[in-house]
Amino acid sequence: MSGYLRTGIRRNAKVCVTVLPSGKTVRISSGSRLLDAVLLTGDAIVHKCGGHARCGECHVLVRSGGRGLSKIRPDEREKLENIRGTETLSRLSCQAVLGSREITIELITQNRG
Repeated sequence: MSGYLRTGIRRNAKVCVTVLPSGKTVRISSGSRLLDAVLLTGDAIVHKCGGHARCGECHVLVRSGGRGLSKIRPDEREKLENIRGTETLSRLSCQAVLGSREITIELITQNRG
């Protein structure tokens, strides 16, 4: 039995995720949500909708390694288009799935009103 999934991601492979501004790094299984990596660092991130791309509170900026994340799906893209302060590096951490590359993200702290 091959050690790789059909996606080319090695089973049980771990990937490093660094979260700014704290600089904390965690190793987490490929295929996990980016949100789970942030929570594992202990950094605070709001995720009111339970990971359904409805609230946009888990918006992050991908500073490096963005190609290691899943592609943006239409529901995530639609939500990002309606959030103030988004840019090309923006992702919803509840929707981004980790691949096999190291990644560095920056948490966004902003007042929504």
